[in-house]
Amino acid sequence: MTPITRPRLAGHHEDDTGSTAAPGGGFSGLIWLTWRQHRWALIGTLVLAAVLLGWMTYVSTEMTDLYHQCHNMSCPEHSPQGARLAGTSVLVRTYSYLSRLVQYMPMLIGVFIGVPVLSREHEQRTLLLAWSQDVSPARWLWTKLGLLGLFVAAVTAAVAVTSDHMEHAFANVSTGSMFQHETFMNTAMLPLVISICWFAVGAALGAAIKRTLPAVFGVAAGFIGLMLLVQYRYPTLMKPLSAWRQIGAPDDGLLRDNALVVKGGRFTLGGGDQLSGLYDASRHQLTGAELDRLCPPDHGAGPPLSCFADNHLQQYIEYQPGSRIPEFHLIVGAGYLGLTAVALAAVWLIVRRTNLSAG
Repeated sequence: MTPITRPRLAGHHEDDTGSTAAPGGGFSGLIWLTWRQHRWALIGTLVLAAVLLGWMTYVSTEMTDLYHQCHNMSCPEHSPQGARLAGTSVLVRTYSYLSRLVQYMPMLIGVFIGVPVLSREHEQRTLLLAWSQDVSPARWLWTKLGLLGLFVAAVTAAVAVTSDHMEHAFANVSTGSMFQHETFMNTAMLPLVISICWFAVGAALGAAIKRTLPAVFGVAAGFIGLMLLVQYRYPTLMKPLSAWRQIGAPDDGLLRDNALVVKGGRFTLGGGDQLSGLYDASRHQLTGAELDRLCPPDHGAGPPLSCFADNHLQQYIEYQPGSRIPEFHLIVGAGYLGLTAVALAAVWLIVRRTNLSAG
């Protein structure tokens, strides 16, 4: 809180010239107070979001132009367009940086906008002043959270739309899948939902811990921990489909259209008792030694793939088809919205039980 929000002294009237008092109590006063307390974080967020939006739009446009130049197909590796899409190119590196920034944006929002909502009031010991005016603690809380939440929602919705467009543009010119974790989390409305979630979690941690720096560390640790958990668990949120694929057989198209391989699809060469990931016609998985006996290495270069085909070797694959991406978006988004509801309920309970005499 700032001195501007203190109660008016006796004899101080609203029409006094040169008054610097805040607008009177009520919704307009809370709008002014929210802006006054959080203006630098809001302005900084707007500036960074504008830069991010412009940069992502530029990258999307460049990739879309390359896609059209290659006749709406993936560009050949040795073509001029393919050279611009190589892993070490400036364009791809820029895309990678932007994609990672969008992924970590919710954590920054939780740290710089969510945490200070209540932690700063506790640290500056201004809660007694804030909640002893003509606005109840509950109304003060929900109005501030609502105003800041609407701001976060508006900014991150714009980022989410632009990020989704950039990820689709990159998928068109690459061999990647829209189901891969980094891409998946940056598409549809997930950046919006996750940002709202960590804004609420940040406010809850600030209210519970009552200190800004420890709450910031709590948001960072929680964000990274939950991100890793989702990355590990999201491929099996629905039971994967399975298929047997014969080596050397024509492409069956199972892994096209942004499918996600959950298990299998790879094999290893070399002797020993390690399982190779390849199965014989009876669907018995071969060890490295058995594979070497069946298809001896060709002058140390490994067994020829034609030998695998001749012996009808197979791979077992579990996968999620690309058609399930919208359902997975809903499942993951619902999980984050559930966490948002828990965080908001926690903030409300903490505020109700706060001892005003403690400041």
